Amino acid sequence: MTMPSFKRIPSPLGIWRACLLAGAVAVTASASPSTKRTSNHQHQQQRRADVSACKLPADNSVDLSSGFGFAADCAPSTGTLRAFMFFVDFSDQEATGTGDDTPEALRDFFVPGAAEWYATASYGALALNVTADTSRFYRMPATAASYGWDRGLTYEVHEQYIQDALDGYADGGGSAAGIDADVLYVVPTRAAALISFSPTFMGDVATRAGTHVAKKAVTFGADAYEAWQYLVLNHETGHTMCLPDLYPLDGRATGLFVGGWDLMGYINGPSPDYLAWNKWRLGWLADAQVGCVDGSGSTAHTLSPVEVSSSEGAAAVADSVKAVVVRHNDTAVLVAEARSRLAVDEAACAVGVLLYTVTTDTGSGEGPVQVVDANPGSGGCADDELNDATLTLDGTSTYSVPGWGVTVTVTGRDGDAYAIQVDVA
Repeated sequence: MTMPSFKRIPSPLGIWRACLLAGAVAVTASASPSTKRTSNHQHQQQRRADVSACKLPADNSVDLSSGFGFAADCAPSTGTLRAFMFFVDFSDQEATGTGDDTPEALRDFFVPGAAEWYATASYGALALNVTADTSRFYRMPATAASYGWDRGLTYEVHEQYIQDALDGYADGGGSAAGIDADVLYVVPTRAAALISFSPTFMGDVATRAGTHVAKKAVTFGADAYEAWQYLVLNHETGHTMCLPDLYPLDGRATGLFVGGWDLMGYINGPSPDYLAWNKWRLGWLADAQVGCVDGSGSTAHTLSPVEVSSSEGAAAVADSVKAVVVRHNDTAVLVAEARSRLAVDEAACAVGVLLYTVTTDTGSGEGPVQVVDANPGSGGCADDELNDATLTLDGTSTYSVPGWGVTVTVTGRDGDAYAIQVDVA
């Protein structure tokens, strides 16, 4: 299935410019008709690792490395992210100014939905504060056709588009000097079909006179209205916080790497919540919520669902551990996390323990995160093979990851929490 594009524009420098469970904890799930009691693992050799061993550093030579500390003046991912939004139209594609094509209606199309999504997904750690100038549509100085969205978009043309928008804003009586935001949102009229997709500019945003406006910018397009709805704002703002694209940028199937897990892949996937690894990098998960395995042996853990800050039931006593990370080498880890139908994942078509690999030396759109399919050949659900990739007690409960020497087994379940055993050869 061909999907509308959602892209970022690379800088000429090759960089997209425009985070205490120190060891494993054995937990016994409470007995119930639908719960298998966790076996006693005291006889097993357990390797307790400091969580820092699993916090792989970013490789700043690759685009939006999935490691910790990527250096690109990222927008804040905790506290308040300050955004400024204004609205534009064109001489060849004018706004109607009525119905759902007014500045107020377009603001409401994106906000508060996107802000509420972040508040929920971040457990309240991130507040998206959008100031919107809804006084008018500001006329762009060039036609929509002149920007050549249909031919793709270079870093230079994208920067020109943003600076033209700021010129139009000033010509219409706005003051760019008064913006000073973390992220600038430029929203076109619904009539602007030629502005077809919604890229993120990762460079510093400034006027042609050199006045600083924002750290990053997102220029929305028709794909927001036609396909992605407000979630495109969450996807693109994810880039401003230095998260990579998890879908392939070379035109292969959108769900190739992660299916519908994490909206940095397929925006409209059934389980859009950010993966635990991304939440850890963003500062939404504390180190105490991550278990680290570094070396051979067997360890037991209990995972509570990544979608919510805490879990109900006896299995929640493990300090709400959200992820178990198995270090493979200096640039690669395997992650296990529990996924549910809670919060922003209420439409999930499968639940259970999700496994995926992270490689910090793989760039955005090249597969830096790849979901491990514990049910290969199943046909998946919600139109993607990987959407039912999870381990469960009712289906596949154990899986050995090819080439990694790691076996993960679900040994118990208590509500949406799962007890697992990790065996490393």
